Amino acid sequence: MHSIALACLAFVSFADEFPEAVEEDALSLDRLSKVFSLCDDGDGRLSLNELLHFAERGRQSLALKDTQVAMEEMDLDSDGVVSFEEIHGGSDLEPIDEEDRKELEQRLLEDRRLFDAAGGAKEALTVSELRSLLYPETDKVVLRLVAESALKRKDLDKDGELSLQEFWEGDVTAGGPDGHQEEEATFKLLDKDGSGRLSVVELMDWESGVHHTQVAFKVKKFNEQLKFVSKCYQPSAGHWSSSQRCHHGAVKDV
Repeated sequence: MHSIALACLAFVSFADEFPEAVEEDALSLDRLSKVFSLCDDGDGRLSLNELLHFAERGRQSLALKDTQVAMEEMDLDSDGVVSFEEIHGGSDLEPIDEEDRKELEQRLLEDRRLFDAAGGAKEALTVSELRSLLYPETDKVVLRLVAESALKRKDLDKDGELSLQEFWEGDVTAGGPDGHQEEEATFKLLDKDGSGRLSVVELMDWESGVHHTQVAFKVKKFNEQLKFVSKCYQPSAGHWSSSQRCHHGAVKDV
């Protein structure tokens, strides 16, 4: 039960929109019950999709909170919006040679593309638009541009997709024949159509962090623990079962 406890604790700490679930630091049965209720769609069974949805809500809330702080720091003229110049105007990076200059110019062009996508080509961004820029995973349009940029940079054969080697930028072979099983497994999970190459859409799961969340929740042990929590929690009564298998210690020590 260790994984489910840590997962719930992480979710609860994500967002201020769930204050009723963060009344205490200890991961008590009462707190787990509140988290369960927030995740559950009302059928009394906690599914993987419900946990993923809850995690997404937490990410959105955390991103907005951080963006509000960033807005205060970036909004130099205090007009409530942030311009591209306010974001990049203070940069003192100087190219060390011609190649470095071209890289900086290319990076600035890409940053401008993301800025325009986040704000709909407006001259300044609101808080919600700035969130799209700083946290592309919260905006599908901006996220796709990020994925396209990453694919273009890694796509050495220019076929519009990424091979295993291209995705890991050659590092997959560094460990020898037995040293890259994890990299191959990750690539296989991302390659949803089984083509052996990653498209922009498939790469978006990696760039957004969705893949990492799914991997964390799809391990066998976690799914067994998920069934345990669903079985032990009694939504109709609003509390956990008092049976021997669902005693306080079993959940507290998870």
